[in-house]
Amino acid sequence: MFEEINGLRIAYTDEGEGPPLLFVHGFPLNRATWSKQVAFFKAKHRVIAPDLRGLGESASSTGPVSMDRFAGDLYTLLQRLATGPVVLIGHSMGGYVALAFAKTYPDALRGLVLVGTKAGRDTPEAAATRRVTAGKVKAEGVSVVVDAMAPKMLSPGNKDAATAASVHGFMAPSRPEGVIGALLGMADRPDAAAWLEQIRIPTLVITGEDDTIIPPGESAALVRSIPGAEFKAIPKAGHLVAFEQADAFNAALDDWLAKDGAVP
Repeated sequence: MFEEINGLRIAYTDEGEGPPLLFVHGFPLNRATWSKQVAFFKAKHRVIAPDLRGLGESASSTGPVSMDRFAGDLYTLLQRLATGPVVLIGHSMGGYVALAFAKTYPDALRGLVLVGTKAGRDTPEAAATRRVTAGKVKAEGVSVVVDAMAPKMLSPGNKDAATAASVHGFMAPSRPEGVIGALLGMADRPDAAAWLEQIRIPTLVITGEDDTIIPPGESAALVRSIPGAEFKAIPKAGHLVAFEQADAFNAALDDWLAKDGAVP
């Protein structure tokens, strides 16, 4: 499905009926990373999974794309779809977007799930690396990012070729302008840590125990800062925990939704 959102054609999945869940993918991925969650949760939830602007099948804008701008796109989409308050599940960069959303549109949320993500901004060195990478993408194409990141998405112990091929497939279709915009937006994103204590909705933090891109310690820091947040570390899972260990991830999220009051 497609909607014209803030002047751009945004692609999204919208399946099932019931309390709405909004799944937001990471970088440089697309909504297909949530395919196993869509299949599982659509039996009792309305499941919405968009492609962020510039990624997947969504159209690109030019220049840096801030986390606030991504969040604004999501809010407009939810208004268009008349979902009411949602549980927002954000992975990695999608977690940065989820935090920006929670700060600006708290009344649009019923619950928050932060997956393989962190609150802190980039160090100056990390931000500089993102800007250098953006320049390389402009000169050489998205393979610069795909080749560097794809091998790190899964647990180091996962040698399954089909899973690795799927991960590569989630990244390869990304367009240079979308990847560049996201890289520059992440490099400039603000530090969210200072206001995490203001979050007043049920929150679950999930990490893969073998995540090397955003280590589990970053997730633990989120839990310490967000009032009442719960924590789940999933074994034998790397950064793309929801895809690599879908059954364990789905069970953890389903249990939390049922007991924590995030859904009616």
